[in-house]
Amino acid sequence: MNEQVLGFLGIMRRAGALAVGAEDAFDMARENKARILMTASDSAANTVSAMKNAAAQREEGIPLVKLDCTKRELGSALGVKECAALAVLDTGFALALCQKMELSDLIPQMEERLAREKKRKAKKEAKKEAKKEPQAPAGARTSGAVRRIAEKKGRPGQGKPGSTGAKRPAEGRNKSPRAQKPRVTGKRGN
Repeated sequence: MNEQVLGFLGIMRRAGALAVGAEDAFDMARENKARILMTASDSAANTVSAMKNAAAQREEGIPLVKLDCTKRELGSALGVKECAALAVLDTGFALALCQKMELSDLIPQMEERLAREKKRKAKKEAKKEAKKEPQAPAGARTSGAVRRIAEKKGRPGQGKPGSTGAKRPAEGRNKSPRAQKPRVTGKRGN
């Protein structure tokens, strides 16, 4: 197998974009988080059949790729002793990996999925921006209603122009502890 692909898999592992090991790969496929499932060339027949079943769980199916390397070679690239199976979790990394491995049948599928994810993310961000309160620019005069609402919520800098929002202590009050104790003058007793 190409050393460049194994090195890229190691980078993906450090980025947290891989689920390493058969059990983790199965779990990610069941949770619909796996984008591509991969097996080593010398994986056991049970592992390969279980990966095929995990790949077929979704109606569109998860692509299953057999790598051209042994479990030991794959494991050393990922920083473990051996690795029979793995799942790619990130669509961008999955697309880049398909391009590096020249998997021309998977590239359009990954590009389409990446475009859908970007569109969904942009829509979510637009909703989030729409929910935010409009705020007056710094130094701008605000209407009375906006100023009263800002004062009620205790937001500094949105009250009267030039205000910092900090409360001043009431006039005539002395906050020192000594001033609060009554002072005794004169003699006690007789």
